[in-house]
Amino acid sequence: MNVEVAGEQLTLLPERAIYWKREKVLVVSDLHLGKAGHFRKHGIPVSKKVHLNDLYILKTLIENHQPRQIILLGDLFHSFENNEWQDFVQFLQMHQGIEFILVEGNHDILSEYPSTLKVQSMLELGPFSFTHIREESTLYNLSGHIHPGVSIKGKARQSITMPCFYFTNDYGVLPAYGQFTGVKKIRPKKADRVYGIAGERVIELT
Repeated sequence: MNVEVAGEQLTLLPERAIYWKREKVLVVSDLHLGKAGHFRKHGIPVSKKVHLNDLYILKTLIENHQPRQIILLGDLFHSFENNEWQDFVQFLQMHQGIEFILVEGNHDILSEYPSTLKVQSMLELGPFSFTHIREESTLYNLSGHIHPGVSIKGKARQSITMPCFYFTNDYGVLPAYGQFTGVKKIRPKKADRVYGIAGERVIELT
């Protein structure tokens, strides 16, 4: 779904990403790579396929949109380095023609990152400021961190909670990209715009 934010046309993708076509920029947040491995280390059986599928979807987004730059809005890796981190390092090596920028999040605690990944605390580009946690700015702030979700109710009182994008007058929040993450229900105000992710579709809810 195409929406206008801060005077720019952004495409909201059902893969829980934003594509900014004019700048050829792909934006994703909260991948939490390595979380499955972190759980396995503590005796909780979670398949590595979850982590590999996240990278496969990102590869597909790259092939479909050909971005020149990918902005990762924090919490790229869930915890301390494990084998799944090496999968991501190899992924970077496979896409050396793209500039990867990590805007550090609270889970990004690794002491060393590959030279092909640019790491910084925040990024300003065009009318946007990119951070992991929402910050006040003279620019329109785009962030992640809270894994926003919204519940909708049917006529028979059944309800479903889905990840969502939401935008206020001053800031927007992306859904968590990683499959192995939960959602936190938001309470949007009347003037906010909310777009839920329902399978392979993005739907406008307010």
